[in-house]
Amino acid sequence: MNGHLYKCLNNANRRKILYCIGKEEKCVNEIAECLDLEQSLTSHHLKDLYDCGLIEKKRKGKRIYYKVSEPEIIEILEKGKELGDRLEKRC
Repeated sequence: MNGHLYKCLNNANRRKILYCIGKEEKCVNEIAECLDLEQSLTSHHLKDLYDCGLIEKKRKGKRIYYKVSEPEIIEILEKGKELGDRLEKRC
């Protein structure tokens, strides 16, 4: 994994976006509403996630829909959270 990918995953809003679109594709307005973020901030995070290769986008009419590029991404996030929770209990 390169440093840019770690930077993408290190942001809580970006991880929340991945969870939000993990099961179905959504447009930026739906994602912003899901996370209670401004549309401009959501768009910024989506660009970073797209640049990292973590999401794909597809135009449908006037809207662009986003989805996770690989289902394993959500599994990796969940495994990382589980590991973090276990390690936190040890401290």
